Amino acid sequence: MSSRKFNTGAVRDSDEGKENYIGAISFTALKRYVHFQTEAAKKYPDGNWRKGIPLEEFEKSLMRHLQKYFSNKYDGTSIEPDVDHLSAAWFNLQGIIHEEEKLNEKNKG
Repeated sequence: MSSRKFNTGAVRDSDEGKENYIGAISFTALKRYVHFQTEAAKKYPDGNWRKGIPLEEFEKSLMRHLQKYFSNKYDGTSIEPDVDHLSAAWFNLQGIIHEEEKLNEKNKG
């Protein structure tokens, strides 16, 4: 394994092939999503989704929020205008990915 040497003299292994979380996400979008989740925590207990929600429930909710977002944007509607439908969609996408990964791990063992 190759290593990197810094001007300070410190040495670390290569970061080649490792996930780059800093370069992969938008911190602006993350802040908006966390605000959405902070507001949702007033209605649902923090981490409630980790207890397990069926994939189909995430999928149905994802499609409802996408429909509302696109209807408001392109059809001039005002469906639940105070709801951040894109952050809600992000929540549901993460839920789907989370549940799929849990299933993948279960099927490996």
